[in-house]
Amino acid sequence: MHVLIVEDETRIREGIAEMLRDEGYEVSQAENLQQGLDTIASHAPDIVLSDIHLPDGEGFGLLSFCEQQPKDIPVIFMTAFGSREVALQAIQEGACDYIAKPIRFDELFARLARLRKVQEMRERLHCDADEPETGGMMELLGDSAPMQRIREIAAKAAATDAAVLITGETGVGKGLVARLIHEQSARSSQPFIRINCASIPENLLESELFGFRKGAFTGADRNKRGLIEAVENGTLFLDEIGEMPLPLQAKLLHVLDEGVFRALGDSREQQFTGRIIAATNVPTQTLLEGDRFRSDLFYRLSVLTIDIPPLRDRPEDILPIAERFYGELAAKLGREERSMPASMASALQT
Repeated sequence: MHVLIVEDETRIREGIAEMLRDEGYEVSQAENLQQGLDTIASHAPDIVLSDIHLPDGEGFGLLSFCEQQPKDIPVIFMTAFGSREVALQAIQEGACDYIAKPIRFDELFARLARLRKVQEMRERLHCDADEPETGGMMELLGDSAPMQRIREIAAKAAATDAAVLITGETGVGKGLVARLIHEQSARSSQPFIRINCASIPENLLESELFGFRKGAFTGADRNKRGLIEAVENGTLFLDEIGEMPLPLQAKLLHVLDEGVFRALGDSREQQFTGRIIAATNVPTQTLLEGDRFRSDLFYRLSVLTIDIPPLRDRPEDILPIAERFYGELAAKLGREERSMPASMASALQT
């Protein structure tokens, strides 16, 4: 895999290049934006690892240039520690991921390994033949302006490997949006696994997520794969993430940052190559109050955030959704008339 490093600080750039070569990567270097653009045009690297602020311009210029290339070239941006706003902008502009400076190489290697897996999956996909059919789901979500915006964000999320946080009241369709992102992504042929963090007792949730090895605790008479392992290269959807206990939040943060996990009772770590999408019905401000939820995990999960408004705030979606439900129910009951009566439709609109 060929990695282009675009960084004006010579010591940092050469240090990263040396570490990547030791791991078997082919490496090119550029010290400014123009050199980076020239190298992309002439050598077509597999990945671009770039600082955002360069002497002759912003690194965002690399994104649009990479999009014009015949080959898909993902961009990972390096940002100053704590610069979440810049990282968020990078993802929204089209970057596939970001990593904070100073660079932790175990974290960088994990990101590159996950990205390699995604690229391999994309190469196996035939765009026309394997394009997921999501029309029914999109109709179910509605066609109001807020829903159209959600589709746009979901499409951007599907094109990246970044974590996503979906917020909204119970019943607004957070699970549908999570599955939509999965089905539109390169992971669509891989597992989509959903777990509700609020429905499983605290003492069982850790073993469900991380699995365990025989003898890890009393009653562990066999090995069990956790969902983080079972999802493989697919998508793990953590519903009601706000109910996850604090000790488990720390472990999940480790998975997101390092790309590795350890089953209970296991002495070795395994790579996590899947993707995590989380959802909560708790308002963001409430979630972060009173030490209920780790702020560092929240910021890591919310690189991309999708807030789904309740149906009462988008009344134009009421009738299309009701008609869809009515038609499906009529079909199940074997009725010939599948259209909603005019009187019922009129009542819904008042």
